Amino acid sequence: MTDSLEVTMLPAKEGDCLFIRYGADDDRKAVLIDGGRAWTYKNALKKFLADHGVASLELLVVTHVDRDHIDGILSLVNDADLDLEVKNIWFNTWSHLNGERVVVAQEEEDDLETFGAKMGEELSPLIVDKGWRWNERFTGGAVELADLPLDNVIDVSGLNITLLSPDREKLEVLKQKWKKECELAGITPGALVEDYVVDEDDEIEAFGPINIEELAAEPFESDDSQANGSSIAFILEYGKRKVLLAGDAHADMLETQLRGHGATEDEPLVVDAFKIPHHGSKANISKTLLELLNCQHFLVSTNGNYFKHPDDVAMARIVKFGTAGSMIHFNYKTDHNDYWDNRTWTQQYSYGVEYPKEDSDGFMTVCFEPIE
Repeated sequence: MTDSLEVTMLPAKEGDCLFIRYGADDDRKAVLIDGGRAWTYKNALKKFLADHGVASLELLVVTHVDRDHIDGILSLVNDADLDLEVKNIWFNTWSHLNGERVVVAQEEEDDLETFGAKMGEELSPLIVDKGWRWNERFTGGAVELADLPLDNVIDVSGLNITLLSPDREKLEVLKQKWKKECELAGITPGALVEDYVVDEDDEIEAFGPINIEELAAEPFESDDSQANGSSIAFILEYGKRKVLLAGDAHADMLETQLRGHGATEDEPLVVDAFKIPHHGSKANISKTLLELLNCQHFLVSTNGNYFKHPDDVAMARIVKFGTAGSMIHFNYKTDHNDYWDNRTWTQQYSYGVEYPKEDSDGFMTVCFEPIE
């Protein structure tokens, strides 16, 4: 009987939609992390769930409220035809930024109106209406780091999840921007869904000659996005296999937490896979972060639309400072990433590249058999 851990990147265009399956063939469990854009749910995620017979999620994580992560989840929750049990959801909303607790009553006769009126953002009342267990492992409070490292290790249906982001400071920083954006939209503070229009026909910039050494040596300038800083990031472990799922988290937060769990440049933390943060932005991938990890599989989720990710600088850092012999998995093959499958570079820097199979752009699955 096969027992495995699978990570699938679904076509989320410039965003994230990650599906985790684990367990034996006769008892497969599932976790969903983000939903990409509304297009993702309509054209990929809904059919994927049906084709794989997914009737239940052990955990649904909305890492943060940028549109390329949350939009597809809104479509999922609003789909009256979808019969999907969600046992737990992790999602930080306005009340959580303010240090408040949100407890969703499980009894139908309980009055939920006061809570519903309190929320101004779209997903929150939908979660209440569904009666899903919301941040229950955090007693209804924010998904955020505890003071003691051991308190950040959580068991979820046979998975060990080690929380790495966010902390209270990152959530506090987000509050003012969240409030401002809501005021501009004419709604009560409680949502920050970026309203941008993606130009599907945007021309691709011409690329100059690539010099990996020069790109990798470029000084690191950290991401200053408050929304990205609030991103939920964690290490998911099953059968001694570990996958670092970073959302759009800031590099400094990930580095601090990895060091807190014993990682050093001399003795890096061993993980099987790393879904790199912010789709390969150079502001979220640092030399230091890479050197704290011994990683064999780097996962890159983006089609390069709108933001032109992954950045050449970020990829050069992975190639130069990532673990020797590693594999880079892209869920799209585009003009922004196809040149990394360069035989001279792959031999010189000891790495490999995998793109989706023909006619399956947007889908990439990496499978691990547990280590006993």
